[in-house]
This record gives sequence, structure tokens and C-alpha cells, in this order.
Amino acid sequence: MSEETTKGLVKRTLSAVGYPQNQDAEENGITIYKEESYNDFALNDVLAKFLKDQFASASKSLSGNKGAPDFTITNRNSNTIIVIECKEDIKNHQTFSNLNDYKNGLGTEKEISAKAINGALHYASFINNGFDVIAIAVSGISDTNIKCSVFLLPSKGAYKDIKLLSDGDLSVISSFKDYQHRIDIEKGVFKEETEKVIKELKKYSAACNKFLRANGISPEDRAGFLSALVMAQTEEDSAYFKAVKNIVDKVEAGEKFEEGLGKQAIGLLFNTTAGAKGALQNIWENIDDLSAMKEEKLEQYYNHILSSSLLKTPEYDTKYFTYGENILSTCSYSIYKNITLKIKNYPEVDIMGTFYTTFLKYAKGDTKDKGIVLTPKHITELFCDIAEIFLERKLDEKTKVLDVCCGTGAFLIAALNRMDYNILTDISRSEKNKKQSRKEVRKSCLVGVDNDEKMFALAYANMRFHGDGKSNLFCNSSLRKDDETTRTYKGKKITLYEELISKDRPWDDEEERKLWKRPMVGMTNPPYSLLNEAGKKNKSDKQTGKSELDFVYSMLSYLETGGIGIAIVPQSCAHSKSDLQMRKNILENNTLLAVMTMPNKLFQDSKVGTATCIMVFRAGIPHKNSSKNVFLARWIDDGFITVPHVGRYDKGGTWLAIKQEWCNQLKGLADKNDTCFIRRVTEVDEPWLAELYVETDYTKLTAKDFEAQLKKYALFKYMQENGGDDV
Repeated sequence: MSEETTKGLVKRTLSAVGYPQNQDAEENGITIYKEESYNDFALNDVLAKFLKDQFASASKSLSGNKGAPDFTITNRNSNTIIVIECKEDIKNHQTFSNLNDYKNGLGTEKEISAKAINGALHYASFINNGFDVIAIAVSGISDTNIKCSVFLLPSKGAYKDIKLLSDGDLSVISSFKDYQHRIDIEKGVFKEETEKVIKELKKYSAACNKFLRANGISPEDRAGFLSALVMAQTEEDSAYFKAVKNIVDKVEAGEKFEEGLGKQAIGLLFNTTAGAKGALQNIWENIDDLSAMKEEKLEQYYNHILSSSLLKTPEYDTKYFTYGENILSTCSYSIYKNITLKIKNYPEVDIMGTFYTTFLKYAKGDTKDKGIVLTPKHITELFCDIAEIFLERKLDEKTKVLDVCCGTGAFLIAALNRMDYNILTDISRSEKNKKQSRKEVRKSCLVGVDNDEKMFALAYANMRFHGDGKSNLFCNSSLRKDDETTRTYKGKKITLYEELISKDRPWDDEEERKLWKRPMVGMTNPPYSLLNEAGKKNKSDKQTGKSELDFVYSMLSYLETGGIGIAIVPQSCAHSKSDLQMRKNILENNTLLAVMTMPNKLFQDSKVGTATCIMVFRAGIPHKNSSKNVFLARWIDDGFITVPHVGRYDKGGTWLAIKQEWCNQLKGLADKNDTCFIRRVTEVDEPWLAELYVETDYTKLTAKDFEAQLKKYALFKYMQENGGDDV
């Protein structure tokens, strides 16, 4: 085996994603030069001459070593060049374990020559004077043992401007068109527009809450009411959708408003009579084919919300609610214009996630009072990475993912997107296989449970906008102690446990029975600090059997033996005496694999200050029967900052590299750092937080840190002396 094997794997991948089959021959403006083959092109070929001149300089800086990357790809219709450097040995992939460190320099001449990333970025730095450069580093000689890292060095940019675009195996290599789009994103071409959309969405969320409050819709019903409109507008063949679209289109075109829904609004949206079905009924009865029990719960819920009071003349006119004869029609037109159309027009923006996250802040009783904390998108994606690391394979149609507290469905949507990506980038699959596999993902691989009817309805609507998966949502308690019934089949009650772990349960669909599998991955963000029935406010007075770890315990019981369960919970769950017995119960049948402390401001967008950690378990294998070697880490900086009116976001573009460093730590590939992470034999009754075991790096402490701690202590003493029950 040699480096030529690596180059062969790269060439195969390039062909599979749309690059020319032949090297050194232009196709549709694109040319792949292998090493110094551009020397054979006529001198009047501007690009070839440019490469020859620049790479000659690169050769000199490497003291006579070869002066060109293994592949150089140009596009006569683009201001972007791709360079690819290959190495046979995966050990020669990189110098720095933290890929953000390349912003400070590329290492020594020897490292530039020996390491794939160093070399790729070195060559990129010689041709970025007039071009944006995609630098790709590939190391390894087999599909199962290969690394691929993709960077952007912007035109005229310095090392500090290097941005990691992706890191993984050969599946991260994209088409020229995709790279051009990614460059536009990274260079901020869409930034202003995206920030404008997000800011407007947040304003709209606040305006929605005010409008609904002014028109007598209770805080508990507001999110559910909007979910009905959002979901109904996914059914574009319905009379309801056509009427809404027709009216908004006419008004936007400058025509005078004429009511299109009127008193028919409730019937077109939600009609349970024997006549024509409303848009919602048609969705869950004919399109999604939900079970009778799910339909019944949805009907009960929407019957309560969609009452005749919605046909009253609306109050509180704003720029977002400008036309409509009644509350329901006014909201329908407004949702279509401000949500449905934005989803179609801005595919890069998580419209639904942004809207729900912001709206639920204003809906009292739906968030903090019920312990609901909405998980940031980059963390749901991190969960997918963690699952793949411990499963030692990619998420796809062979893996069922379960969330026992699914909320709006964020983890399920992240898993769906990851499965789609893995399937679509698998060059060994045929197009027919890809289509069938994605269909299987939606039919049987995503399972969500939530006991709150409102959250169930929100998840149902959200999943429809993200490509389905909704038929495996359950409106039930997921706690094993409740063992709730999900449906009745020929007089026999089927419990949630039977639904999830037994293939021998009754089946209406033979195809579904063949596709059935027990969940292999659990992901959850359980409700935090639920108050007990008496409404006590002390932190320790949680509802009996409803602590965060009760949900974790239940999630693990549903998983296949050897499956991976991941939960983000308050740090107290990892060390408090009140949760000790529950930790022991969990480890009687499951193995603790890892616990990572997360950034303190992680949930700032949900206005929640809870300090959290991520726990990872292997299901069905008692901790005492394992090595007990647990990974403990302090992942306290995700690179995100808080910007007014925008929220937390990755301003410096460092998140991908930070995430890769975290993943390398989990894999055992990162440089040793006892102040950040360790592996230690951990017994059942010991605390699980890294802070208790890692070394302290005193060199990073400053006077400001000391001052901050003094202020915290002063506040603590003040609260203590003045009867404060919390700090």
C-alpha cells in the first residue's frame, strides 16, 4: 500500500460527487490537475500559469520539496480553487489536535512537508492572493480508516482567517457548487439577511404572544393554537391552505383584501363532522395514518383550543396582524406570511426552531414553570457525534433513535438530518437505495415521547416541516413507573414499553413490522426541577419519581442492550446526595461511559441559568461488570457569544474545531490535558463531575476571576443574612 491508494480513494470520491471523471481535461469549466500536470498546459492558460508560478514559490519555501499539492481543482467560472494533499499514514494527518491552532501558524518546514493538513494549508496560502481556497487534507488507505479535513482560506486572508468547514471521513468532500455556497455563508454573504430574518422572527414571536393575549387565548393554549395553524399549512392540497395562500398572495400583489375564510375558518381547519374533513384531520387520518388513540388526543386537544370564540372580531391591530374578519383568519394569514413563506424562502435558517424557542419564552406555563429547556441546535448535533463515536458507526436507517422527553422534536430532527446526510453522502449506495433508506428513516427510525399535549402537538407540527417522522410520536408519560397505554388493539391495551421493545406486539402494517427495531440510541433533555404537587419551591422538593434522572433511567430501559443513551441534565444530578440513590439505580443495569460539564450560558436563549452536564451510558450492561473507566471532561467553552436581539451564536467560526477537539478527546486522539479531561475508574457512589478530579491550571487565573468570586461570596452572604432561600 502507498500514498497512491489514498489518491485513488480521493479520485473515486471526487467523481462520485460530480467532479470530472478525467484529470487534466476541462469539463463544464472545471479541471482537476494531478500534482504538477498544469505544466503541460499552454502558457496562455491563465489559471495554469498562475498555479505554476505560485506553486514554484511554495516549493522554494519547502527547501526543494515537491511544489504542488496532490490535486488542484479550478473552475473557470468561479473565484475558488481547491487543493488536496494526501498522506498514506493517518498518523501524519495533523500537527495540532485542536484544529483552531492552525490559525496561529502551520508548524515547522518538516511538519508542513510531513503532515496532510499543514501541507494543504501551506499550498493554499500561496494561491489565496486572488482566490478563495478550499484546502482538503486526506490521510489513510482504506474507507474504514481514513481522515479528511476541509478548510477555507479566504482570498487575501491570513492564517488567523482559516476556517474549518468539516472534519471526518471522505463523505465530507462536497461538490464545487456546495463549496461555493459555503464560502458565501462563511464570508457573510447571507449574514446580514439571516440576522435580519432571525431578528424579525423574534419580534414576530413577541407580537404573536401579545396578539393572542389581547384576544383572550390563555398562556397554556397559545403555543398549541399556533401549532394547529403551522401544521395545517403543511397540507397544501387542503381548502384551508389554498384559501389562505390565495388571500395573502392577492394582498401582497396590491389587491384589496377580501375575506377568504370567514365563518368557515374552523371547519376548513378542524372539522370532526361526518362531512368533509378539515386540514388537520386529513393530515393525521389520511396522510399520516395515526393510531386511533393519537387521533383522539389531538382531537380532544384541538377541540378545546379551536372554539367558536375564535370567530370574534380581533383586537390589537399591529403590522403583523393587519387583515382578517376574525381572530382565526387573521392569525392564519399572519402565520402564512411570517412563518410558512419564510420556511420556503430561507432554507438556511431554522425558522421553526427560532420561532418556537422565542415564542415559548413568552408563553408562561410552557417553559420555566414546567422545567422545559429548549436544546440549542449545535448541541443536538453534538449528541449525534457522541452517539456515532460510542456506536463506532454512523447513524442511518439501521439505527432507531428515541427521545423520551421530545418537546418540539429538536433531537429527532438532528438525528433525521444526520441520517439523511450519511445516506446521501455514501458513494457506495445507488440512488434507488438512498431514496428507500431515507423513506425507512422516516417510517421507523425516529421515536419521540412527550406527556404534555401541547408539546406533542408542537413536535408533530415541527416534524412535518422537517420531513416527517411524526407517526412515531407518542403523547404519553415515558416514565416506566407509569407504564401508560399508547393504544388499544382488538380490546388489548398496548403500553409504551411494549411498543418500543417488543416485536411480538400487534401490527396493522406488515411493512412496519419488518422494519421494526428496538431503539439503539437515546437522546434527551428532560424537564428540569419539576416542583412537587404541593408547589414547594425548595430545589430538593421535586415531584416524586419525576427527577431528571428518573427520565434517564426510563430512557435506558427502552434501549437495546449495548445501545447508547445520552442526556443533558443539571450538574446536581452528577454529585448531589439527593440523587445518589437514583444514580445507583441507573448503574445497576447500565454502564456510565462519560460525563462532560457544559458552558454555564448554554441555555441563555431559553432564559434558564441551570448549569448542566452531558451524561453518556451504555444500556443493559451493569456498571460493575464494565471497566468502570469513565471519561470526565470540562467542556466549558463552545466558542459562542451572546449578541443582543440575536442570542448566542458562533461569531468567530470556532465551534466546528472546538467540537472536533471534544470528539477527539472522547476517541482518545487528543493530546493529554489533565486540566481539561481525564479517564478514571469511577465507582457507583462517587460524584461524576470532572471538576472534582482534574488539575487546576492556576496560570489562567486573573485578578478579574478573584474579584468575581469575591462578589459572588458577598452576594451569598447578603442573601443568607437577609433570609434569601436561593442565590
